[in-house]
Amino acid sequence: MGTRIWGATLAAVAALAVVTAPAVAAAEARLPGVVGSAGGPLTFPGYPGQPVRFDVVAEGKPGTGTGRFHVNHKTAEGGPYADFDGRVDCVAVQGNLAIVTGVVERADLPGVPGVELVGRRIGLTFQQNPGPDRVGWSWAYGSFEQDVLPCTGAVPFFETTYGGYLVRG
Repeated sequence: MGTRIWGATLAAVAALAVVTAPAVAAAEARLPGVVGSAGGPLTFPGYPGQPVRFDVVAEGKPGTGTGRFHVNHKTAEGGPYADFDGRVDCVAVQGNLAIVTGVVERADLPGVPGVELVGRRIGLTFQQNPGPDRVGWSWAYGSFEQDVLPCTGAVPFFETTYGGYLVRG
């Protein structure tokens, strides 16, 4: 029994190390940025109960940026709706707020057929709070077909129910 518990503990620590290694590396950097993963169920008309998650590791001087983002949106039944990721090209940080833009490099959009997202610049805004963190995304106010300018994003309107972000100025 002790070996089984020890093995499970080692596996959990190893998994946590893999997941948090990029977060720790980003948090130790001296450049402004944001790192984390958070999400929750949507309450928007037409999408109630559909889970979304936003993952980010980004840093940069004003007007520049490096890192990665990943967006995952499922149907209320748990099927795929939209899943895409890409490279960060701009980061702007002020206080507990970080705006990240990036270019989509991979996209699977079964819930939005006919949309070509690869090569488009999207904007994400992350707000670190003492309570639930918040996220905003550019396509909520327009569409996937509209690029955003570097370092521009939407008001962080979505309150997450799990996870969180570390914004570093």
